[in-house]
Amino acid sequence: MAKDLKQEDASPPHSLFSKEELEEFRQLLDVEKSKLLLKAKQTVEAGNIHLDKNEMYDEVDLASVTVEQNLTFKLLDRDRKLLAEIDHALAKIETGEYGFCEGTGEAIPKRRLLVRPWCKYSVKFKEQLERRKKSGRGVADDEDIR
Repeated sequence: MAKDLKQEDASPPHSLFSKEELEEFRQLLDVEKSKLLLKAKQTVEAGNIHLDKNEMYDEVDLASVTVEQNLTFKLLDRDRKLLAEIDHALAKIETGEYGFCEGTGEAIPKRRLLVRPWCKYSVKFKEQLERRKKSGRGVADDEDIR
């Protein structure tokens, strides 16, 4: 029985925020997700991903289009990662873990979550990650620490 109490103490409280606040965060996340999906759809429909070598008249045209296409892919990949973070935050709202730093377990201030509702880390922990990354001692990506 004492073991059960320890396990309960180690887990975060069911929710850091009221139902109304969680609904506000859910709406912020849903709006951002909708924007990203619309942007990706528009990019695909605009044809910015298609590369037809037959339309390229010389190597300079081909190089220019290739650079533009690579930039488009990088932006889409960044948006894909952000979508995954948003989905992760939405899942944490459902489990009652939303608002807690994944690195330290501490509460993330509401102000930070209002600006970046998908953030996983407190500012303090994120700064530690950045310092480790810059020094070469850390992880290559936030996803690698889980």
